[in-house]
Amino acid sequence: MRHPRALAGSLPPNHLIGMPPSPAQTIRTFIYQRLLDSGFPPSLREIGTFAGLSLTEARAGVANLNVGKTVLVHPTTGEIWMAGPFAAGATPYKVSGKSAQWFANCAWDMLGIPFIAHEEVRIETQCTDCGEPWSFSAGTANPPAAQGIVHFLLPARQWYDDIGFT
Repeated sequence: MRHPRALAGSLPPNHLIGMPPSPAQTIRTFIYQRLLDSGFPPSLREIGTFAGLSLTEARAGVANLNVGKTVLVHPTTGEIWMAGPFAAGATPYKVSGKSAQWFANCAWDMLGIPFIAHEEVRIETQCTDCGEPWSFSAGTANPPAAQGIVHFLLPARQWYDDIGFT
């Protein structure tokens, strides 16, 4: 594993006291490791191969990870749609690290990726009002030097009512 510290914080206490991780924890760790290494989540078929599950079992296993709003599936395909703070596909919030490029779901999430990746990153986005490009560095030791305003369309209490819209 390339990023053990990034994953250690996401494992529940039973793993930390020597008990084996649950199948859901193993799948979640595999998803985040793949995201960290390549910038994209594994497909359901790849998850099934990794965990020794059929495609149907992998789809059900990933769907059950919705608890906690961490790993969300696409409502139509059942594939991984987002694994907070990572988006499964290209978005206007590009985050580039040493060995991978990621996409965040929103402006808030783009600032969380350096903490999960444990590295200095370059963030590229644009003003949603005027379209002006915006690029800056961020990391775990330094807050972004750039100044700006992030506008959320909804109050935080409503973000998960329709996370795709938010």
